[in-house]
Amino acid sequence: MTYIVKQRINGRVYVYEVESYWDPEKKQPRQRRRYLGVWDEEKGEIIPKRSQRSIKTTKIYGTLYLLDMVSEEIDLYNILYRTLGEDGPYILGLAMAKLHMAGVSMKNIHYVFEDSFIPEYYGLKEHLDSRRISELFKRIYGNRDGMTEFFRHLISMDGNDTVLYDITSISSYSNLIELLEYGYNRDGLNLPQVNLGLVVSRDLNLPLYFKLFPGSVNDVSTLHNLLIEIRNLGVKSCRFILDRGFYSESNIAEMFDHGIDFIITLPANVKLYKNMISSTNRSISSPENAFRYNSEILYVHEATVNIGGHDVHAYLLYSKSRESDEHSSFFNRLMDIENVLEGKRVRGEIHELIKNTAGNFSKFFEFSVVDGVLHLSRKIKAISQALNRFGKMILLSSTRLSWDEVLMLYKERDVIEKEFRTLKNDLSVMPMRMRTVESIHGLLFVLFVSLILRFLLLRRCRENGLLEKRSIDDVLLEMRKLRAVYIGEEWHLTEVTRKQREIFKKLGLNVPIDIVIKRTET
Repeated sequence: MTYIVKQRINGRVYVYEVESYWDPEKKQPRQRRRYLGVWDEEKGEIIPKRSQRSIKTTKIYGTLYLLDMVSEEIDLYNILYRTLGEDGPYILGLAMAKLHMAGVSMKNIHYVFEDSFIPEYYGLKEHLDSRRISELFKRIYGNRDGMTEFFRHLISMDGNDTVLYDITSISSYSNLIELLEYGYNRDGLNLPQVNLGLVVSRDLNLPLYFKLFPGSVNDVSTLHNLLIEIRNLGVKSCRFILDRGFYSESNIAEMFDHGIDFIITLPANVKLYKNMISSTNRSISSPENAFRYNSEILYVHEATVNIGGHDVHAYLLYSKSRESDEHSSFFNRLMDIENVLEGKRVRGEIHELIKNTAGNFSKFFEFSVVDGVLHLSRKIKAISQALNRFGKMILLSSTRLSWDEVLMLYKERDVIEKEFRTLKNDLSVMPMRMRTVESIHGLLFVLFVSLILRFLLLRRCRENGLLEKRSIDDVLLEMRKLRAVYIGEEWHLTEVTRKQREIFKKLGLNVPIDIVIKRTET
């Protein structure tokens, strides 16, 4: 027999469950008591004792909370909801899951998704396994009007006239995707590929737009159509900051003809580069050409050159400190090759041996085999030509700007290169095992949102001096330790550590006190 007993102690009423039973040894009735909790007289119910409730599960909370707070800067949740409907919160959730645990493939991302508090935080009812994620990707591709409106919202935030643009190759094992073609593969993989162009706002330090191209499409042939597209989305004027892969005389002429403003690196293997280096070899280091850029001393020569019938402004920049670093690296590599190959006994064909060991450095050696032994001698002229280029870079601009403005704009292009590496390495895009163009578009849209989140966090951390002793990945790793704990019928927050409090404080964010169920609707 069981019944409830209430006992008042120091003004509080404690509730116990009492069970009566017969003790056969003592041959008398006895009682067992089990403490249930405190009686709430106003509500007329028991408040269970927390320490006696079982912990059912724990989920990652800190990373989610941090990214959500940062994303509010551009109202990312509501933009996704308004443009992509009910799929918007799931897209944001998957994008956050990718940042929760970089390196996990999309095939297994649903495990990270379910191990985080994302479904509860945003009130997401649907369980996302790999099949449903594939269905989500297809719906994203089918909602191209929604994607377009999403890009339009991002572009409407940008008030600057400089847009950074770069392109990279993304390889795939699939043979079922129309966009997959063999072309120049920037990662050296012998696989068909698609080309991905990424547009980034210099003013906002934020990705604005991405576009897929067939794998064999030449880089510059994408610019004209891309320019039309982003202008239709609201970009009034822009300047493309391009790497040397875009350079050719015909491409320069084409950009002028289509009114594309640009800054581009001149490749070292073209005649114009060699002529400028040769003609300024003695004069470039004159004291009158010395300037300071940040803390680095640069020697600068400016000229106007004719390319494809158009006047282009050229800026030769020479750094003696960079020359010294490149000089040391070059000769260390040269001597490493000599140590491996010189005197090596060989049989038959030596081409593969030289290729695998020396690679591009083979052009700096003469190779001979005497009595089955390989010997190397240095090509002095080829080495001297290489040394003459060290520390030097030539930038071309379609409009006349000061040399330091051109250099500043070009250096900011590093942001895109780093984010491409993030896209292909940290976010595990390479090589994709997707089977349809719809799946590729959907996947890349989710990863594009991940890049936005990463950019927002990176910018916030930099502005508040948080990256002096730690990286973005360190910040995310520390936040993973803050978890939501399900005890009884309620979610509770684990203790916020000193390091986590420091991060929240530096970023100007409120330290979470307890679990928040963020949104169920917009």
